[in-house]
Amino acid sequence: MRRAGGETTSSVRKNLCTVGVDLGGTNLKLALIDAQGRIIDQMIEPTRGEEGAERVLARIATGVRRLAAAAPGRVVAVGVGVPALIDMEAGVVLDLPNLPGRWPRVPVTDIVARETGLPAFLINDVRAFTVAEHSLGAAQGTETAVCVAVGTGIGGGLIAHGRVVLGLGGSAGEVGHLILALDGPRCGCGNRGCAEVFASGPAIAAEAIRRVLQGNTTTLRDLADGDLAAITPALVAEAAAGGDPVAIEVLERAGTYLGLALAGVIATLAPEIVVLGGGVAQPGGFYWRAAEAAARANSHVTEIDRIVFAPPALGYDAGVIGAAWWAKLAIATGGERAVVGS
Repeated sequence: MRRAGGETTSSVRKNLCTVGVDLGGTNLKLALIDAQGRIIDQMIEPTRGEEGAERVLARIATGVRRLAAAAPGRVVAVGVGVPALIDMEAGVVLDLPNLPGRWPRVPVTDIVARETGLPAFLINDVRAFTVAEHSLGAAQGTETAVCVAVGTGIGGGLIAHGRVVLGLGGSAGEVGHLILALDGPRCGCGNRGCAEVFASGPAIAAEAIRRVLQGNTTTLRDLADGDLAAITPALVAEAAAGGDPVAIEVLERAGTYLGLALAGVIATLAPEIVVLGGGVAQPGGFYWRAAEAAARANSHVTEIDRIVFAPPALGYDAGVIGAAWWAKLAIATGGERAVVGS
C-alpha cells in the first residue's frame, strides 16, 4: 500500500519508534528504540525519589518529550518499567518499596500519557527484562524460559508456550518471594524467609557485615576503610576475587539460596533456559556458580542437563529495551494487553 507522498505502509511502519523508561531507586533510564529494538538515543539522570511521585513522573515526561523530539521517525508510545507491585491494566502502581512514599495507587500511565501526549503502558521492571530477553536476547525463540534479575531485590519473569506469563495484575514470576524458611527473616513483602532476604544484594552486604562484627579474619574491613556501611555486594565480590574466604563463603551462601528457589521454578516450569542477570549475578562469579550448582543439584524431576544457564544478551539495557518493546507490542495489538510471541 502506498501513502500520500510516495511512502509505502511498510516503510512507515519501519520508522515507528517507542520510548522505554526504567525507573530505578537511584537512576531513571530512558531509551528511544526503533522498530527492530535497537537503541537510537538514551539518557540517564538521578531519580531523586525523595521529591515524590509527581516530580519524578514530570522528569520522566520531560525526558520522553526530549527523546521524541529528536527521533528519526514517529514515536507512537511509551513503556514504563517499575520495580513495583502494579495493576498493569489500570496502569497504576500499588506499592513501590524502593522509593520514598511507596507510591500507593499512583496512576502512572494516565500521568505520563497526559504529559507527553503519547499512549503509555506500565510493566514491572523484571517482566520488562523478560520481554526483552525473550523477544530480542538470550531467550529468543524459546518456548519456556525463566528470567531472573538480582540486585536490591530479586525479580523474575516466566515464558511459557512462547509467551510472557503475566498472571493477575502482571505479578507472575516473583522468584524472590518463594519462601525458603518459615522462620527466616522478615521480607519487605511481609512474609518470612523469602529467597530475597537470603540472596539479594542487601542480604549479601548484611551477612558480610555480620561476619566482620563476629571477628572473622577477612579483608572486608580494610577494603571498606573501616566503614562497615561501605560494605556493598560489589565490595564483597572484590574481596572474593582477591581470595578472601569469608567473602567467598558469603557469596556462595547467597547464591545457593537463589539456586534453591530456582530449583523450585525449574520443577514447576521445566524451562529450556534460565537467564540470570542483575548487578549481583555476574557471569562466572562465585554467586553465579553457586546458584547454578544448587539449582542443578536440587532438580531431580526435570531433565536438568538440557537446561541452559545464560547471562542476559542485552546486559544493562535489557530493562529499558523491554519497557519500550512492551509499548510497541501493546500498540500492535490495538492497545490491549500485549502478548510476547504473538
